[in-house]
Amino acid sequence: VHFLGPGDEEWASTKAKETQRYAFEHVKKELLEDKVVSEAFEKAGDSRVLGGQRTDGWRERVAEMAARRNFLQVRCADAVYVVGWRLEKGKDQFTGRSDVSPHETPALDVGGGTGWACQWYVDRFADGGEDPAQCQLFFFDDAGPPWSRKDPATEGKWNR
Repeated sequence: VHFLGPGDEEWASTKAKETQRYAFEHVKKELLEDKVVSEAFEKAGDSRVLGGQRTDGWRERVAEMAARRNFLQVRCADAVYVVGWRLEKGKDQFTGRSDVSPHETPALDVGGGTGWACQWYVDRFADGGEDPAQCQLFFFDDAGPPWSRKDPATEGKWNR
């Protein structure tokens, strides 16, 4: 299932529109801005948007990544399998390109909206939430864009 928020379908590839339209689930803005999603967004922001990146406009910058829709994919999942790329230490979490203090790169260093999905899933098992032993997050490091972190220990492999 591909959850699409307002404006997301325009970014879907022609091939996806032709062959996967049956799997598109359109989500209204009201749901994406609901109390539950907004509270999870703020909590994840505490782990992902750090230091100098936490400016007045950080929420809008994350909105440009269409990240909120990813919350719906992981909210009640028993296990999460993602394919993505890693942020280089000392790069911002918005684009993965801009220099920041190395302490401002999130500990869970998966880039883009996929990183937000991973953070929301992991947050379920923190601070007295669900049993951490039940956390089943699997990440395939596809090496991503040229500026992403290249780590032979994770690149081209499934990681837990």
